[in-house]
Amino acid sequence: MIAALVAPMSGACASEIAVSEAQIDRLEIRLEEVRPATEEAIALLPGTIIPPMNSRIAVPAPFAGTVVSVDVLPGQTVAPGAVLMTIASRELVETLSQLRQAEANLSAAQAVAERYKGLADKNIASPTRAAETEAQRAGLQAVVEEHRRLVTLGNIKTNPDGSYALIAQRAGRVVESNVAPGASIVAMAPAITIDTSNDLWVEAQLPASLIGRVRAGDTIRLDNGATGKVLSVSHSIDARTRSALLTGSIPANSGFVPGQMVTLSIHREAAQSGLDVPASAVVWLRGKPSVFVRTQTGFNVLEVTLKGKTLHGATIEGALNPGEKVAVSGLAQLENMIGGE
Repeated sequence: MIAALVAPMSGACASEIAVSEAQIDRLEIRLEEVRPATEEAIALLPGTIIPPMNSRIAVPAPFAGTVVSVDVLPGQTVAPGAVLMTIASRELVETLSQLRQAEANLSAAQAVAERYKGLADKNIASPTRAAETEAQRAGLQAVVEEHRRLVTLGNIKTNPDGSYALIAQRAGRVVESNVAPGASIVAMAPAITIDTSNDLWVEAQLPASLIGRVRAGDTIRLDNGATGKVLSVSHSIDARTRSALLTGSIPANSGFVPGQMVTLSIHREAAQSGLDVPASAVVWLRGKPSVFVRTQTGFNVLEVTLKGKTLHGATIEGALNPGEKVAVSGLAQLENMIGGE
């Protein structure tokens, strides 16, 4: 072991470790300069990329039936009006038949109502009778409108053979098809899922200790350097995860896809006293964060306040100044020199 002169550590006082330039080279100790912090790292969290709320839509099948064909594939881009799936449905045939019967009944009731209204105007028929026929007409009109809404639900396209086609209402990219040709599908079940936006969100579980420290508008940094912002932080703890839900937005061109796991760090504008150092510069000695500050004869062991840390950087406060240098490698050897610290 390389000999060193070490003063005992006491509280926040710095301890001097005598290390020559030759020893620094031999121990492969690398130095980095302390910089004023422009941003303060608050939290480092695992997260999941998700589509923005309401940008992922489900296309339901309004009538139960059997899937005849699926006309799109996952990942395929579709335009409004594109046929997504064709379904043969007995329910649709019955509803169309009921609609035609209701329209015929309405036509007859309308003729009767107009006749009695004309007679009532001439004081030939009772006004009460005219009102009754008008009420019957109005009731049949409501039945017809109900059936028309059913057969146009989802803007489906009906075919002469009793099948119907699901139509894309908005442009987007197909995420998945929930049924295959030959499968049965129940009424109003989601048949096709489409992403209508390229924007992305990220979702993470925020520990209870950080609720109140992280807030909407804070900066999000991801593994590949992409940046976003916090959209919302819930202020209640989930009983299963014992954490709060954080939701943020990231750029569409960030290189991630929905469902991907990421590591995100939360930042905000730093206080004037904050300093930035590489994350590897901070070590824990006697249960407290510390850094090795370069001096003329070696290193001072300096306790600091760790305000936040990410995979790459740390925000600290302590008795050091911007421009001073701290060790970012070879820290294990420096710890050994302290004599068991």
